[in-house]
Amino acid sequence: MRLLFTLLISISTLASSAQKIQNLKSQQKGGELSLHYDLTGSAEDFFSISVFYTSNNLEWTKLDMAYGDVGDSIRTGNGKKIVLWVDHLKDLKDKMQFKIKAEYYAVDQTKMGNLKDKNGYLYNWIRIGKTKWMAENLKANKTNDNCGAYYNNAGARNECPDGWHLPSDEEWMELELNFGVKPDKVKEHGLREIDLTKLNDAGFIIEECKYKASLYPNQKALAFWTSTENKMLYTGYSEKYFARIIRLDENKISKELRNKSEELNVRCVQSSVYLAEIEASIEASINLNTTGGVTNHPFSGEKIYWQYLGGAIWMKNDIKGSYLYKEAEDQCPTGWRLPVREEWENLLDEYKPGIEAKNENEILHERLGVDGIWGFNLSSNDYCMDINYYTYNTYWINENDKADSRKLREFVSSKRGLIEWVDKQTNEKGKVRCLLDDKDYITKMNDIKTGTFIDKRDKQEYGFVEIENKVWMSDNLNYDLGENSMCRNNIKSDCDLFGHMYNIEVLNNGCPDGWRIPTYEEWKYLLINKAANNLKILFPFGGTGFDLLLGGEMTYDEESKMDTYSAKYLFTTDDKSGYYLINSKGEVEMNEKAKKKDFYYVRCIKK
Repeated sequence: MRLLFTLLISISTLASSAQKIQNLKSQQKGGELSLHYDLTGSAEDFFSISVFYTSNNLEWTKLDMAYGDVGDSIRTGNGKKIVLWVDHLKDLKDKMQFKIKAEYYAVDQTKMGNLKDKNGYLYNWIRIGKTKWMAENLKANKTNDNCGAYYNNAGARNECPDGWHLPSDEEWMELELNFGVKPDKVKEHGLREIDLTKLNDAGFIIEECKYKASLYPNQKALAFWTSTENKMLYTGYSEKYFARIIRLDENKISKELRNKSEELNVRCVQSSVYLAEIEASIEASINLNTTGGVTNHPFSGEKIYWQYLGGAIWMKNDIKGSYLYKEAEDQCPTGWRLPVREEWENLLDEYKPGIEAKNENEILHERLGVDGIWGFNLSSNDYCMDINYYTYNTYWINENDKADSRKLREFVSSKRGLIEWVDKQTNEKGKVRCLLDDKDYITKMNDIKTGTFIDKRDKQEYGFVEIENKVWMSDNLNYDLGENSMCRNNIKSDCDLFGHMYNIEVLNNGCPDGWRIPTYEEWKYLLINKAANNLKILFPFGGTGFDLLLGGEMTYDEESKMDTYSAKYLFTTDDKSGYYLINSKGEVEMNEKAKKKDFYYVRCIKK
């Protein structure tokens, strides 16, 4: 676990019961779930906050992509907030359990105790601030008096008992601050005033010791090594370490550099700081019901997954391939188009985190790129937008030759792990994501009278829709009638996309029980009267729910440089059969006589 250095500076000395996570609540808006909590403790506390989740209350998973009051160096306070994207949760269910864990450094409040060294000698220790200090000098054998043994610096650093160590210069400064050395003097070299009576009363044994090296003439002294080496190499003291010399007669302590070969005393220390933790849990209800669904491409028959976001209906997946701008708009199916910048911005607003974040564009990339119920499946690419010609920016490759000019247009980009706006040349390619042209479709959708039924013959489910008191199938018939039916191009997958095609032998037995082949007049009402020569309202998302598919022939028009799709639909009148030929240009042609050898698509109408 990463904890910042500030945690080591300000350590809580309160009992762990003073730190609490309270008032944990959850709230969901779209695909974002926010966890709200209060964090109590002392003003000096720093916490490392983590979020865990589970769907079975047994196996907890840490969530890495959470933002807000999470991570290191979180201070106490009310109204803390963590935001996460529900699509990042594995095994997502409508009920999830969340746990917030807070880790912080606290101090063991035990004031004294004892320890054994590697030779089995017993020592007392006392706690001074956040450090345990041996109350007496380290010994070499049982016969040593209170002065213990004498060590050079290398020996001093290697002789402390397991789990204990030679104190650093910083640890000595902490001790000094507790016993009268002034804060503005504690870092200084040389002599500083210290309250030795108070230090002795605290249990820190202070007795005069004799040293081979000269310390202070005619002075009672006690000298200790630190583990801190002199780093000021330019002073010529690279062979020296910091030491502490206590002058017993003067109530003073000196910080000074001593040669590492000198023999001084040792007091070992151990930190009283430990990593404590608190936690709080909550069960959150997750909204899994997005406004979206799946429909068929009216020409290719492929499934189009869609979602209502930012006030518009968007495809959840890219159109296959990459395209120049002049090619891009032709890739959208009838009724769909390229979005403009404002619509992209409205979409991005749906995915913005509910907190202020410096890495907002990175968070957007994470959320838009993830797969899931709220995900948008944005690929790491640039996306073409619809934009007026006059908004092009122009620069010159060769200022003397305008024929070398290149026009720049704006793209929304997810290439660099960020969501950002970029300028690209018009002869560069981008991805295409289409948006439904009918902005009012969601309102219209609520007025469409639709449902489903099961064909008892093969248990296949079909949709139906009511249009002007007539109930039509909203799917092409897909029942296998043997030699009287076929898949387009004899490819089974085409039946899955568009349904079967049928010859005129099925006029009386093709439709499911309770349904029949439509008449000429019924088709005419839809195609001419109702549609008013505008087939868009009959295609998927046209507002009628009819979901017309053109899964017949595809021809390429050299003049328009565009593909034209068409399909023939069978009708019957007075024991005669005919068909309507419908194409993607919006053209409708009626033929009163269907040929026995030909095959046609069928939409049934309820009897």
